[in-house]
Amino acid sequence: MDESIRDRLRKTSEELCIYSATPPVGIEEVFNFKAAIDMDMTDSKTLSRFTVMLGQYLISLQVKYNTARVLASQKRKVLDRKIREVIHTKSIKGTSLKEKEANALASDVELQLLESDYDVAAAERDLLDGLDKPIIELINALKSELRRRAEEKTITDRERSY
Repeated sequence: MDESIRDRLRKTSEELCIYSATPPVGIEEVFNFKAAIDMDMTDSKTLSRFTVMLGQYLISLQVKYNTARVLASQKRKVLDRKIREVIHTKSIKGTSLKEKEANALASDVELQLLESDYDVAAAERDLLDGLDKPIIELINALKSELRRRAEEKTITDRERSY
């Protein structure tokens, strides 16, 4: 990755305190929570804590995804530049650009290493892509349960006051 890009990302991360976005301690407890079994036995305070923890986790996940996306993008750009360079300097044969790119990759060990690095970065990016959606769903489900309990308590309190 270009050093100027790395410096800019580091500066932005520091300005926004992104570098400190780490998964909250105890997040495993939330992920191991069996709502169908434990929901009625779990107090609202714990459900609220779970909601906040998931929100924090979502931030750390988004930071990790954005970082992986930028890294994969930069590795792809470096690979593409090197492929074009090899095609032009080594007079790689082929009838189409795709064929020339494939021949360049097959003939150059450095390109193969760059492609492997890109593949790893792209795999990490792809692994993280979309993980925010089920977490948002879980946050919304917990919020809904907390609202339901609050409404139920309000109704019960009102009935008792009559």
